[in-house]
Parts: sequence; structure tokens; C-alpha cells
Amino acid sequence: MMRVLKRRLGLLVLFALLTSTVSADDGFDRKLRALLTDSPLDNAQIGISIYDITADESLFRHNDTLLFNPASNLKLFTSAAALELLGPSYRFKTQILSRGRIEGSRLSGDLVIVGGGDPLISGRFRSHVTEVLEYWADSLIARGVNEVEGGIVVDNSFFTGPNLGPGWSWDDLTYWYACPLSALSFNDNCVDLKFLPGPTIGSPALIECDPNIGYIITHNMAYTLPAESSFTLDYYRIPYTNDVTFFGGIPISDTAGEIDYVSVHRPEIYAATVFGSVLATRGVRIKGKITAIEDLEISKRADYSRPNLSPLFTWQSDTLGAVVKVIDTNSQNFFAEQTLLTLGAEKAGEGSFKAGIGVVGTFFDSIGIGGDDLAMYDGSGLSYINAVKPRAVIDLLRYMSARPNFETYYETLGNPAVDRSVSRRLEGVAGRERIRAKTGHIAGVNTFSGYLLESKRSHLLAFSIMINNYTCPRAHCEAWEDKLVTSLLENY
Repeated sequence: MMRVLKRRLGLLVLFALLTSTVSADDGFDRKLRALLTDSPLDNAQIGISIYDITADESLFRHNDTLLFNPASNLKLFTSAAALELLGPSYRFKTQILSRGRIEGSRLSGDLVIVGGGDPLISGRFRSHVTEVLEYWADSLIARGVNEVEGGIVVDNSFFTGPNLGPGWSWDDLTYWYACPLSALSFNDNCVDLKFLPGPTIGSPALIECDPNIGYIITHNMAYTLPAESSFTLDYYRIPYTNDVTFFGGIPISDTAGEIDYVSVHRPEIYAATVFGSVLATRGVRIKGKITAIEDLEISKRADYSRPNLSPLFTWQSDTLGAVVKVIDTNSQNFFAEQTLLTLGAEKAGEGSFKAGIGVVGTFFDSIGIGGDDLAMYDGSGLSYINAVKPRAVIDLLRYMSARPNFETYYETLGNPAVDRSVSRRLEGVAGRERIRAKTGHIAGVNTFSGYLLESKRSHLLAFSIMINNYTCPRAHCEAWEDKLVTSLLENY
């Protein structure tokens, strides 16, 4: 696919050199103006920018210099900055060290895990959720260790500052898409849940946790409902605890069960706890406690500085190119935020929201997208105080189209004909496979931006549609956006 895309892009550039500037289609303009007039979104704010990159010409503009909340369209900025500043071959590193000597089969001190921001210590791209931790355990056993006199100590200092984003809503924090961040993370900092009905109507619902190590404390108030009932089971984690209450119900007919994910407090301790459990199943005994350096008395923290530690092994993640694909195609908030904080750590020496946003802000300012165009408070778009102009999205897409990393960037965006995350978009529309796009949605916000490759004029186009403060059902917004993009496909 990349070879074909490269050849096509080469032809687009050649075509642009051989042709004159293409003028805007008046019929297309009238269609879109009529769509705005006939919109079910009369009480919403709408911004649109459509640009012919090859001809270097604007095709349509509506409120494109106003600021809109972009929701997950902000990930377009995070992923672009990561590819440009870290490079697609960048790998996150996790170090496992020892404090103490290995004497025969016994480690006299602690195991120390130094987190490096890796979002991929999970079952993603793996056969099962603990596979990476099993590699770690086997690496330790290969050193002859089957007993650790001390405990497992986590160095989480690669990230600093708050582990929740500015402007995140408190009632999102229970769920996977608003999990806390950590330099050492496991399973997207969530416990996997499966809900099943009990044996009889009125009996407690069944809740399965994976991994089932007792890290969350469950309070089950959910019940089994009659077969004709709707699924209403939900849950709430008390902030800064791992106490989770389940309520509502599941129909007795739902024998396949329902899958969900609850976020965890202190994800670095969660990761180390699961690692300890994996070691135990491998026959490695950990005699001490699991803790983090920050929890130790200040006088003892220096004992875990690098001169006092011995390296055992280093784990490297898959490449950033794979991570960015998850950020954009899957719209995975956790991956976007881990990447933003890693940008701060690597480029400014501080793995925080403030530092990460400072790094990407300086980068965007250098390519002509300034503070008046983009107000960025997190990396995923979950924050309700992010703001961007549709024209700035186009400026970003134009910039990336001329960069060496464009093939990687383009392939991270969703293809409605292939990718599940956008498979319900543009259904039945001819040419939908030529679209690569990023969706975005939080309460009152719906966005859709991306590229159209190989238009009828063999041009590369970019589009950005932003809807804020709508009150109609979300499906109406998406159907309206699809109408607009369908017109783009039909006319260009």
C-alpha cells in the first residue's frame, strides 16, 4: 500500500506542475450552501474548510477562522508532532534493574522498574494481555533468579505533574477513555470487565475481571433483568481509589455477555502488581512489598538513583508508527496522552502536560499554526477547553502532505471501506475508499477531518468539518457530515 501511495503522490505532484490552478466549482459551492441552509443543525455552530492541496486552492470555507472544540480531531496534531519530532521508528523503553546483587538464585535486594511511557504493555498486538510481562519474567529467570529478597519498586519519574488532563470531566474518569496516565502502564491502565446475567431474574449480575488479581474492590449492586429489558448495567469508581460500584442490570437473555473496561487508580502500582503475579506463576518468590519511589521516605529515595542500581534488561516497544496508528485509527485517548507526555520528557526534560504542550506548541508555531489558531490542553481531545480553527486543521494536513513522514501519517487515518472505527461512515457511497479521516466526538461536539486521495482531477484534497453545541442526536451530525463529504466525492 505504501509503495502504491508513494507512486500516486508522485503523480499528483507531477500533475500539479503540468496544470494550471483549478478554480472552485460553483455548483459544489451552491450544494454546500444549500446543505448549510437545510441543516438539522440550525442551533449549532458549524465550521468547514475544504482545500485542494495539489492546486493550492481553497474550495469551500465557512466559519473556518473561528475557534471550535475539535474533540478527537486534536489527535491529528498530536500524532503529527510525534512523527515529526520523535520519528516513526522511535521506541518507548522500560528498564528493569536491581538494587542488590544476584547471589546464586537469589536477588538480595529489590527489583526496580523504570517506566518510559510505553502504552503497549498490554494484549494489543499480542496473543494475550500479560504476554509482555511474561517476557520480563522469563528474562529474569534466565538470569537464574527465582527469589527476590526485597520487593518491586517503581520509578515513575519519566512523567511528572498531574496524571489527568486539564478540562477533563469528572464523570468520565471511571472509564477507559479517561484513565490516569503513568510512565509505567499496563493494559491501557484498565481492568477488563465482562458482565453476564445471573441464573435467575433478580439474582445479582455476574462480573468477571481480567486480570483477576483483586486490584479493584467491587461492590455489586447490579441485577439480572427479564429477557425483554434493556441493558442498563453501569459502574462508578470513586476518584483516587479503586473502589468500584456496579449498578443497573443485564437481561437474562444476554448470555454472550457485555465487555467493558474500568480505569484504575495508581496505574504504576497496578502494573507492578500484575508483574508480581506473573512472577509468582513462574515460580519466582517476591518477599517484599510493591511500592513506588515517590512513596518512600525522602531520605531513602537516593538509594534508588542509577549509581546504586544494576541493569538487568531493557524492554523496547513496537515503533511509534504503530502507536500513532492506534492513536488516529482507533482514537485511543490513552495512547495520545502517553505520547504527548513522552514528547515533553524527551524534548523538554519534563514528562508533563505543560511541557508536552509547550513542545508541540513551539513546533506548530514554527510551521505557521500559532496560539491564535490552536489552544491545546491535552493530546487526545478529551478536554472541554481545547480549541482550533478548521483552517488550522487544513494547514496541518497541507504541511504533513509535503513531509517525508506523510505515508505513515496518511495510513494512520481511518479508511471507511476497511477500518472498523469509521466503517459506519459514508456507507454505500461510491469512492469512500479514497477517504482517510479522523472522527471526533465528546458531548456537544462532532468533527470529521482528513484527506481525499485521487480526486477526479487526480488531486489530493483536505477537509475539516467541525460542529459544536448541537442538541440533535449524534447520528444526525454524522449523517450531515457524510452528505457533505459525499458531495465532495461526487464533485471532485
